[in-house]
Amino acid sequence: MTHTPRPWFVLGAVVTAQLMVGVDATILALAIPGMTADLQLSTEAAAWAMAAYVLAAGALMIAGGRIAQATGYARMMTLGLVTFGFASAVGGAADAGWVLIGARLTQGIGAAAMTPAAMARLSAAFPDDGRAKAYGIFGMIMGSGTAIGLLLGGVLTQVSGWRACMYVNLVFVVVSLVLSACARDRVEPSPGHGRGWWRGIVLGVGVALIVQALTVVDTPGQAAAFAIAGLAVVGLFVATDRRTAAPMIPVALFQNATRRVAYYGLFLWGIATIATFVAASGSLQHEHHFAPLAAGSLFLIYPAAIQVGLAITRRLHAALPPARYIGLGLALIGVGQAVLALSPDGVTAILAALALMGLGTSQVMPNANSAMNQDAGPHSGVAGAVGTTLQQLGGSLGLAMPVALAAWSTHATSVAAVVTALLLLSASLLALRQPQITTTPTAATEPREVSA
Repeated sequence: MTHTPRPWFVLGAVVTAQLMVGVDATILALAIPGMTADLQLSTEAAAWAMAAYVLAAGALMIAGGRIAQATGYARMMTLGLVTFGFASAVGGAADAGWVLIGARLTQGIGAAAMTPAAMARLSAAFPDDGRAKAYGIFGMIMGSGTAIGLLLGGVLTQVSGWRACMYVNLVFVVVSLVLSACARDRVEPSPGHGRGWWRGIVLGVGVALIVQALTVVDTPGQAAAFAIAGLAVVGLFVATDRRTAAPMIPVALFQNATRRVAYYGLFLWGIATIATFVAASGSLQHEHHFAPLAAGSLFLIYPAAIQVGLAITRRLHAALPPARYIGLGLALIGVGQAVLALSPDGVTAILAALALMGLGTSQVMPNANSAMNQDAGPHSGVAGAVGTTLQQLGGSLGLAMPVALAAWSTHATSVAAVVTALLLLSASLLALRQPQITTTPTAATEPREVSA
């Protein structure tokens, strides 16, 4: 019996799954005090409860994309969802810090499995018609995911306690699985692409060591050891990947100028947003004594600003290259970081920064997510994985930066915001000065849907 693919069910499944991935990056930020007291966590353990998820998700994303290409995108997305749901249930029932950290790490592995598969399914479901609208919806929701995580975390923490922040993922998993089953899409797997997936784990280990070096800079010997080991492992990955006929990260992906801008934009977006949300939520609770629900509610200005930015773009009907939109968005986020640097603990400054970052996100996320997957041909799974990896690793670096700067400055949050603002504004100038950019396919065709 022939089934007609349903692309909008694919969109629903992907949006639900990826919203869960984005929400989980920050949902525990407002729950840290209760979680720390309940499990008697040290400061370092509490930090790892936040970082383990983001780091695992980002570091293993490319390996997940490679395996997804070989086994099939729908199958890999289902495996990732089930893994994520199981880890969430274990984390919610955790009675010790190491169990919670292990569960968060496993959540990251599940996210690394499902995300590249989900992005490839979305790209294949909307090759032409409806693509702009689909990615607009996806970018709007994904851009709000981290802020929604803070609001949801505040509500659940105040009403039910920190464990509900883990259990709520089971709802996302069930909804996404149902929508995925109804989608009836099928993209033929490419078995040969599964070879060498282990190199993605090597890359992940190297990046994790480098990020760990940033978190222990107050102990120079340890920091140097982690950094040297991380660089050595990354060097091993580069050496082995370049010598293979089927590289883990195809060089062809970076030959497309628009995709390069998209990748850089996603990386800087990750540095700015997650660190800002965590720092702002801590300031609102500790400096201004807001309850978790009240603190989380203030973050609604961020998704509201995203909606405003998208509405303005639709009204202007401007047909600019994607790189120009990304450049404009990075500039707005950079100004938001500059405002935050001037007054990191001021409520007005926090709200102004969130509004500017929301406007910037409305330009960066839809255009970057669409550009990095468009015309990727047989590399569509890896193309999305590289972008999401950069986004997640940017988040890891953003979380580690204030910790590293604290060894030299008592105003680490402000200094980190200044550094981030300079990076964003410099990248914005580069993107805005790009000539009219057109896409260059990495292969002649996109993956084709086949009716089952």
